[in-house]
Amino acid sequence: MAIYSFWIFDKHCNCIFDREWTLISNSASGTINSKQTEETAKLLYGMIYSLRSVTQKLSRDDTANDVRSISIGKYRIHTYCTASGLWFVLLSDYKQASYAHVLQYIHSHIYVKYVTHNILSPYDFAANENETRGQGFRKIGNRNFISSLEAFLAPMIAQ
Repeated sequence: MAIYSFWIFDKHCNCIFDREWTLISNSASGTINSKQTEETAKLLYGMIYSLRSVTQKLSRDDTANDVRSISIGKYRIHTYCTASGLWFVLLSDYKQASYAHVLQYIHSHIYVKYVTHNILSPYDFAANENETRGQGFRKIGNRNFISSLEAFLAPMIAQ
């Protein structure tokens, strides 16, 4: 049950953090906030956003129908949306049933502690109006956030 990548999207559809692992046996391998993953980020967010729109339109009542997990071939995409519009996305193998509790923990204990409570971190990662709808370039670069996230996810990467 391996984890292949982790993504955070803001309310403007911008990918503000991405981490991909290339070697499953080595949790230090891969890339962080790579420019090469911009197109993948747009495709991933677009797919999740579209599926969420379809489920809301097909819903007969006003209850919140959210896409929490999507199985695609040999991958499974786990999503967690916060009240502030942040999307936490985890790409794993298809055998894993749910990583919802992991994504909630990452948001409430790691993201809030190292990004939200950091006075040097921007409140909104879109610097101006032109950086909406996937055009932003600012990413989370907080070393404490990255190391804490790596330490938390490392045991799950090699499973």
